[in-house]
Amino acid sequence: MTELDTAPTPGSGTVPAARRPVVISDPQAIRALAHEARLEALEELYASQSTRTATELASRCGLTPSAMSYHLRALEKYGFVERSPSEGDGRERRWKAAGYSLLVDSLNHTPASKQAFIDVQLNTFRDRIMKEVARREAEDKLLRQAAEEAVATAQDANAALDGRDLGVHEPGRRRSPVLSTGMVFVNAEQRAEFQRRLAALIDEFEELNPASERSVDAERVYYLVSVLADSAPETPGHA
Repeated sequence: MTELDTAPTPGSGTVPAARRPVVISDPQAIRALAHEARLEALEELYASQSTRTATELASRCGLTPSAMSYHLRALEKYGFVERSPSEGDGRERRWKAAGYSLLVDSLNHTPASKQAFIDVQLNTFRDRIMKEVARREAEDKLLRQAAEEAVATAQDANAALDGRDLGVHEPGRRRSPVLSTGMVFVNAEQRAEFQRRLAALIDEFEELNPASERSVDAERVYYLVSVLADSAPETPGHA
């Protein structure tokens, strides 16, 4: 989990070491994160809490192993990742997250560095959304073609058949949304509870599968959560 916050998590000093976040407080460190491949590698390592080789991470980021090794060394320099003891025959170095989560302390960074970090995060997620949209459109096209061909075949055989008989539903039906936004009316206490429940739900599902089951080939679901208070400018005359 990678979080952008205004300060370290309250009470983080009492969190067990295994659950403690890595807090970024160096202004140069956040600029080192403004790279899509580095964020992808960090998300893989922190979410899986397992070790990965540069080759495994490169396969997820579309890079060569040597290029990924360069990025991992840069992330190591700022304390984001660590080298892991060799496993197996030890022919390739393995890497792991330096903590349970990554917390970006935005109070200690310049507006430009924060903007760069946010832009990379949002652009990466935008790409994921568009890929999912394209995947669903391609899937719907194949379903429609299959339904049309089956109906045509049935008509040739003088049989009654339509898409419902084939189990072909309206495109997009019963699917989770690709993107969902909204607004709720809450006071300060209710907002805190809203955020607490969201965090608890994420923690619950993050812990469903142990690290041993979070392989490079395991199925993944990405999420992006941002709870923002209304920051609309005051109405003239109501200052």
